[in-house]
Amino acid sequence: MSTSVRTRQAAAAIVDGVDVDAVAVAVRACPGVDDLYGSRPGGPATYLPGRRVYGVRVDPYVLEVQVRARWGVPAVEVAVQIRHALRVLAPARRIDVIIADLTDPAAPELDRSAGKVPITVSEQDQ
Repeated sequence: MSTSVRTRQAAAAIVDGVDVDAVAVAVRACPGVDDLYGSRPGGPATYLPGRRVYGVRVDPYVLEVQVRARWGVPAVEVAVQIRHALRVLAPARRIDVIIADLTDPAAPELDRSAGKVPITVSEQDQ
């Protein structure tokens, strides 16, 4: 792949000044998040040339993310983790977090926590 093609793809991931790919990586890295979730019709998605990023929607004032959270993690903690992770990527936008699904507590645990760093929730963040 040539450098110009890579540059165009990277530039295409910027929507209203927000790097959608970086948002997806940051959200998935949160310990309380299993994955982004946006497969239902009308769910949040960002449409880029040749692909979609489900679970992320950017508008001039709001960054909306929709996730499948890990079982047993309080919803408030998941939201705080996500907002903390996205504070740098979208500083001038309100960050709306939608928890659309939970992992199945009876399903065998997959180790999706590799590389995830726990974020401590302070009283000020809540």
